[in-house]
Amino acid sequence: MPAFLDFIFAFGKQDYPQGFYFSGFRYQIRLADSQSGLQLPDLGWSGRDYRLCYMLKSVERSQGGGEPWSIRQTAVHHSFDVETGRASWIIVKANQLLQDRIKSATGSRGLPEVCSFQSVDRAFASTLATHLILCDCSGENWRWYINFLEDEFQAMTRRTLSPIVRTPTSPIRDSDWSPLGQHEQAHEALRLSYLPPAKQPHQPYLPSNPVLPVSHALPGGMLEPPPPPFAPPNRIDTKNQQDFSFTDMQRIQNIEEKANGAILILKTNITVLTDLKQFYRTTAGFQGWPPELDSKCKGDWSRFEQHLTSVENDMRMQHSRIETLLRLIADRKNLVLF
Repeated sequence: MPAFLDFIFAFGKQDYPQGFYFSGFRYQIRLADSQSGLQLPDLGWSGRDYRLCYMLKSVERSQGGGEPWSIRQTAVHHSFDVETGRASWIIVKANQLLQDRIKSATGSRGLPEVCSFQSVDRAFASTLATHLILCDCSGENWRWYINFLEDEFQAMTRRTLSPIVRTPTSPIRDSDWSPLGQHEQAHEALRLSYLPPAKQPHQPYLPSNPVLPVSHALPGGMLEPPPPPFAPPNRIDTKNQQDFSFTDMQRIQNIEEKANGAILILKTNITVLTDLKQFYRTTAGFQGWPPELDSKCKGDWSRFEQHLTSVENDMRMQHSRIETLLRLIADRKNLVLF
């Protein structure tokens, strides 16, 4: 299947990720006699088969030094002959995780639904179970990876919530600035301004800052009370905020980029799982599909769809967690820059 090469090209050593977030689901159906492919009876190929390929990504513990978590990708190619029950798998992954799991599932003490090939329907049920092994790996460890990102982020930015807001003491008592007090002070200031300089009594203490604004006359001879004095704004103790360096901001940006990458990977994984489930749901309606597979694999169909739905729901929940983390990162960055 040529489309499988699109997924293979995403592998290889790279200094910087290129096409790392590429993913998808491709398929080819040849069930009808008029669409059948190459027939090789000696190899168990009747030409009536379906082929599919897809790519999933997972998060796994890093074995070496450096970052404790890393994103791994898996490319899968699968074909199944609906007449002979012959199945083929090509799984490309950079470590032995899936190989060990499939060997364990198909061993003498493995899962019976995976290692049963006595008939075409049992061979088909085995392919569904194998898909579930691959899909389970793509949904594992996301909870712990997001916990790691949250812990790193909180440890670096939690101190932005600790600065103490200090309210400066006003030089004028609140009682001095009551509406009645303002009116009396304004009248006293106007009265003293008309006295001769020699006869002016000792001026009462008036603060120089803030300066009392001049009252304005209203109709009827009444004076308008002056507005309240300018109150200095609350002062924030930025001692803790000054601890943030450019290196800290780079680390916060790195966490944000990892969270954005994780949210995109979860979206693509959910899309692939949905396409895989929809493919098997609709393929049974194609011309040439053996009706005995529907009747004999009904329970396998149901378990397959329910299991995939469970993995999808868990990924959606982790997707919501990352969205919340990204909102927190944006808010904390605003506090730091403030």
